[in-house]
Amino acid sequence: MKTTNTDVYGFEHAIRGMRNPKESWGKSDSITYEFQPGLFKFSIGNADAELSKKLAKAGTEHCKHLRLIQVWFDLEAPRYFWQEFDTYRNVEKISCSTMNKLFERELTIEDFELKDIEDSKLLDVLQITIDEINDLRYIYKKSPDDDYLRRAKILLLESFIQKRTINTNYQQLLNIYRQRKNHRLLQWQEFCEWIEELPYFKELTGIEYKK
Repeated sequence: MKTTNTDVYGFEHAIRGMRNPKESWGKSDSITYEFQPGLFKFSIGNADAELSKKLAKAGTEHCKHLRLIQVWFDLEAPRYFWQEFDTYRNVEKISCSTMNKLFERELTIEDFELKDIEDSKLLDVLQITIDEINDLRYIYKKSPDDDYLRRAKILLLESFIQKRTINTNYQQLLNIYRQRKNHRLLQWQEFCEWIEELPYFKELTGIEYKK
């Protein structure tokens, strides 16, 4: 599992929106400063952070400002992880396609998630499946017939790693963190560790990092 190309935007807008209900903009102590010519950086103030944490603790209906902080990233994860990830609806995602690319090249064991797996029998079964899919690919390349592709998709295991480009927001990531930080699936634990490293996530949400 791997996360890359992370971009986060919207801190100024979120803080401004957070203070709209009580029109308390004058109490905001966050700043944006120019750290290089033409390049600006946001720095959260203590008062804004404390208010944000208070609203986050009060519930999703009170911390709507966190939705204004948008996050984009690429995530490579096994298909069994994506099945659970699809539980979360406030997420836009575009996936790589097995229909279009499964036969682009031969599969190898590195195309599958094997984290903490040392079962030799399981690895043997995986290799047999990989060989069968590659045989179907070979036949397809010589005599294209979508039936071979459909057979390969039937054989494709849930541990097959796929990439998605994702757009979501801090409120949804906070929901995920609270629900999944101690999940028995190791990929969720890794994902929550990535959430912990997002800029100002702890300051804005008040989360206690998982032990």
